[in-house]
Amino acid sequence: MAKVVGLIGEDESDTDVLGTIIRKASPTRRFKFKTFHGHGKGKIIGKCNQWAKNLRDRECTALVLAQDLDEESYAKVVNELKNALEPSTIANYCIVIPVRMIEAWILSDAEAIKTALNLPSTPNDIPNPESLMDPKSKLRDLIYTLSQKRRRYMLTKDNGRIAAHLRIECLRKCPSFSPLRDFINNRL
Repeated sequence: MAKVVGLIGEDESDTDVLGTIIRKASPTRRFKFKTFHGHGKGKIIGKCNQWAKNLRDRECTALVLAQDLDEESYAKVVNELKNALEPSTIANYCIVIPVRMIEAWILSDAEAIKTALNLPSTPNDIPNPESLMDPKSKLRDLIYTLSQKRRRYMLTKDNGRIAAHLRIECLRKCPSFSPLRDFINNRL
């Protein structure tokens, strides 16, 4: 039987990436995902408690709530999300804050980018993707520069394609991945 996990993120691309990572990190288990998208962080804070109730009613027994850090303080974002979620109707939950944005996680595996997008060469390795001020722009520029036909980066399609090839060990470059990794290993 599949474990039903609720995913709340800023957009569909984020929840697609999270679901793919969860499956890759625990390949012997089956998961079903039910999602809500905030279309930005303001709506997540205002709606996450209501969405958690809805996800519980849709048989979710675990919840991953994700929001990009952007330029905020990590502690502030975690506190805002905890306060907005509590009391959570799904007791087994994890708050995930990708530093800057989830594209930093995607940039952790240069080989995955090359393979997923059929690039002629592998981008240079980025030892600390979370140190980039704008990982989304970096990813866009890499794809455009390395593709033979000056391919445009399409967040809604490319993030999921790359996530399908991400190696979990590469994600360890991103300390903000640790809460999700621990949640997958210990509570899912």
